Amino acid sequence: MTTLTQLNASDRIARLQALANDPDAAAKLAVELIECVADSDEEVRNWASEALENLEAPLAADAPKIAKHIANAADDAAYWALKLLGRLGEEAQSQEASIAAALKPGRSMNVQQNAAWALGKIGSLASETRGLLEQAASSADARLAQLAKQALSGN
Repeated sequence: MTTLTQLNASDRIARLQALANDPDAAAKLAVELIECVADSDEEVRNWASEALENLEAPLAADAPKIAKHIANAADDAAYWALKLLGRLGEEAQSQEASIAAALKPGRSMNVQQNAAWALGKIGSLASETRGLLEQAASSADARLAQLAKQALSGN
């Protein structure tokens, strides 16, 4: 089967438009959608983001593949990987270390904020992760601080 990234730009756009209106089909292609948000074509990126926005949660079995995009991808892909793992909630617990790594300095503020949000959704946290959240809770960025505090209070 041909993947989204193997299609030419106009075919990717057409497929992504369809996926934006079919969240169930998009859930099965979440990993490919994340890859498309890092595409060189702006319209492809926009439609991939639209499909991801309409997607409630990816397949839980895809969590490890999704988590790989946190460290190895452009900020947009990392942002969406974190968002999808957060939407999985406790089903993404096994990806805690990958999510927590996105809190470390050097990542964009959007990525750090999504990491704090996702950690608040996945359930109980390891002490190392709690330490990273405590550091984030004292961030000068008010939103990151708030999301980190919420994640800590929920665990």
